[in-house]
Amino acid sequence: MKNKGFTLSEVLITLGIIGVIAAMTLPTLIGKYKEKVLVAQVKKSYSQLQNALKMYAAKNECSDTSCISDVNISSEELTRRFFEQFKGGFLCDSNSKAKSCLDTYMIKSNTPTNNGLGLTGYGDTFSTPYFIAPDGSSYKVIQRPSCIYISTFNKRDENGFYIDEDGDGVYDTIEEVTDCCAILYFDANGPHKGPNQFGADVYRIDLKSNGKFIFSIGNLNKTLSTDKLYYTPYNPGTVMKFD
Repeated sequence: MKNKGFTLSEVLITLGIIGVIAAMTLPTLIGKYKEKVLVAQVKKSYSQLQNALKMYAAKNECSDTSCISDVNISSEELTRRFFEQFKGGFLCDSNSKAKSCLDTYMIKSNTPTNNGLGLTGYGDTFSTPYFIAPDGSSYKVIQRPSCIYISTFNKRDENGFYIDEDGDGVYDTIEEVTDCCAILYFDANGPHKGPNQFGADVYRIDLKSNGKFIFSIGNLNKTLSTDKLYYTPYNPGTVMKFD
């Protein structure tokens, strides 16, 4: 009787097919796993943020968490008070020498954004003062001097380019009036892990004058309800593409 089996060529072909399938599927599986981990970190950070707000309100005998805003104090003082609600971690301010602290790190927008000159740019910054919690997540609080705030921006066209209508080399500006008493940011995995982008690991929440918190940037409400992240990866400094 003859022994039946696979020839060497058949084995090699089979292994080759398996390798091709693995190469096609592994990046997707790894991407989904990373997203799942990051979603869990986002949920944990938001939960920590809520708990800290409640503790702050209770400590200051407030009726609700909107009391975190105080137009009579600075952002640094408010950040320090908020940091006290966390057990441990690092306060990153002008006097900090902790290696975990960075003076500033850049935050990308949800989607590729024109920096005004035709290149992809950043959407915001995480700069001192802020603090890093024991689990590595970071938090920043900005106290506005008034709930009715006037911001000045460079005027842009429909593609996001800065406008210089007079051709004098000075970009035109526009003023925007906003109702925002304080701004809260959190970075779910901290300054040293990417992608440092709104909608992925970084989110912004605005406190309005009526005491309500608004999910401002990052689609946090959608992430909390769907367990998915809503952002488009990109590299800053690349040429913008327009349809």
